[in-house]
Amino acid sequence: MRLLQKLRNSTCLEQAEKALSRIEEKAREYSHLIESFLNQAGEDLYITYAGLGYLPASVLYWYLNIVSSDLKCVIGEVEEISLHLLPYRERGSLIVFSTEEYSKLISALQVVRVLNYNYLAFAPTPLDERLRALLKHYNVNTYNAVNSVEASLLMSLSVFHALARKYRSSLQSRGLRLAKHSKEGFAPVLSSLVENYRGVLEEIAESREPITVLSSKFLEPATLTLVYAFRKHNLPVHYTPVELSEKAEKTLLVLSSVEDRIRREYKSRSPHATLELVLNTDPLEAGIYIAMLSYYLLTPCSSERAAQRAEHEIQC
Repeated sequence: MRLLQKLRNSTCLEQAEKALSRIEEKAREYSHLIESFLNQAGEDLYITYAGLGYLPASVLYWYLNIVSSDLKCVIGEVEEISLHLLPYRERGSLIVFSTEEYSKLISALQVVRVLNYNYLAFAPTPLDERLRALLKHYNVNTYNAVNSVEASLLMSLSVFHALARKYRSSLQSRGLRLAKHSKEGFAPVLSSLVENYRGVLEEIAESREPITVLSSKFLEPATLTLVYAFRKHNLPVHYTPVELSEKAEKTLLVLSSVEDRIRREYKSRSPHATLELVLNTDPLEAGIYIAMLSYYLLTPCSSERAAQRAEHEIQC
């Protein structure tokens, strides 16, 4: 089914919402692993990622830095952290979110083990039996995911639910509000989310000219999931941080509502019409909502979904 048809198909949306509910159930299970690990973590926490694991790592990094003064958090790509930082530190814990970057993940975990760091690692279940055995050897928590966006969203939801529960009493009403949203779940709002941004998504789906996707640094990890999804539909999109953007004929600006200064500044210097995807929600939730849109763009309908799941399970 073509993307434009999917965006206008209510049956597809209903199916995607049910599928997302199942993903969120799994995320709640993994959230307890993450919360337990954080409760035992030392003063220094290295939050690392590979591939689209960038999003759950970012959610964890920003949430902890906003609500907790107990941990010193460093975020970075897992191979860079393992090569350039960990050998020169004497303590700390490491958490890693990977989406199919298996060689990079295993190489980094070899270093982590030699240096005797406490760690928690997540990755999608690989198709190759040897890789599965290696991940088991390194105590990597594996899970089934159809694609990297689904894997990224699953882990991002796991992180959010863990932290919303752990820090529900922090930041006064904000902590309680985030905990309430966590308890209610994200899956029930998928339909309204797609409805709100259908016009923008349709315009991109119909585009024949290149589109430059821009975002703030804060929303870069989530925006990269959106670019990934667009490219899977062979749409001519590429990503550029908004501060590095040059004049482009067609652009999509992805921001949260608190970043209105960035929006106004960009539009004042851009001579062309700009599509906007502005999330009017708590910034700690904005990335998850963008990943939900990305997930919907890649979620197959009915028979397509069954075929993909069956193929994945047989290969696993």
